[in-house]
Amino acid sequence: MKKRLNTYLSMAIIAAMTSPSAFAYDQTDAIEDCQAKIFDDSQYSRYSGVHGTTAQETGRHSFKVSGLVKDRDKKDHRFNCRIDHREVVSWNVSPEQISDSDKKKAAAIGAGVLGLAILAAAVSGDKDHDNKRSSYEKGENSPFDDMGYLKRECTNEVRRHLDRDHGQVRNLELTHPHLHDRTLSGNGRVSFERGGRRELSFTCDFDRRGQVQDGHYSYADGGGDDRMGRADEDGAGAAKGGIPFFNATCPGGVEVHADQGGPVFINGKETKLKKFNNNAFEATGSDITLSLTINPDGSPSLMYTGKHGANGICTISN
Repeated sequence: MKKRLNTYLSMAIIAAMTSPSAFAYDQTDAIEDCQAKIFDDSQYSRYSGVHGTTAQETGRHSFKVSGLVKDRDKKDHRFNCRIDHREVVSWNVSPEQISDSDKKKAAAIGAGVLGLAILAAAVSGDKDHDNKRSSYEKGENSPFDDMGYLKRECTNEVRRHLDRDHGQVRNLELTHPHLHDRTLSGNGRVSFERGGRRELSFTCDFDRRGQVQDGHYSYADGGGDDRMGRADEDGAGAAKGGIPFFNATCPGGVEVHADQGGPVFINGKETKLKKFNNNAFEATGSDITLSLTINPDGSPSLMYTGKHGANGICTISN
């Protein structure tokens, strides 16, 4: 009798394990897993009050989860998670606030509470960026052919560091981005909610799928995040600054020459030179604008913009 009972119990356990419900993974599970990742992530500790959450199935046991969270000022921010086969493979909270005008636009086209996050993303253009991220993560396209995407990913990364180090950022603009291998570098400017504005330099290192592995910044007048500070103390990654001597050729047969410390010449004619900081300059002349960036190793990178939207990367010959 005991042996028969054990047999029945074993059969019951096997039946339970092999039933569809035993391995079910639905929208509720996906939302719970996403929220757990968001709130276990220390960089998002200032957010709370999850609402307007949706989960869109993208495959077997795979979902894209979106929703809203509130910051300490009770302003809404959008969060996203991507779940593949029950595993949360990416998650983030957008530093940009969802404006009241976006909410009104969403409501005007019939958005319910559950659909608000998705429609707000569509209104603001974030959905397209998220679609690109998903495509690059899957290896369907190369993110390194999309400077706009890389710049935005880097902006989000640098902004998180600035928020952490110096308070909430009002606006961050990255200018003169230059891509070398998988490293995007350049200059920019930031303004803070509490007031104040600073010029800065930035660097973001990407993996092969376009995910930021590391990002940091330094202010043009000194200072920056902890990692950049340590790098400068070690003598690594410190920008030499200033215009070096070089010659370059830009598309269209444009010849550029620069003396040590300036000036810069385009086809033999001296340009009007504008300095943003020791590592970023703009030279204008002959209907052409040159964007000159000095890399951390002291080498120059040059891009040009001409008539009718012509643009490209110039080749440094020495």
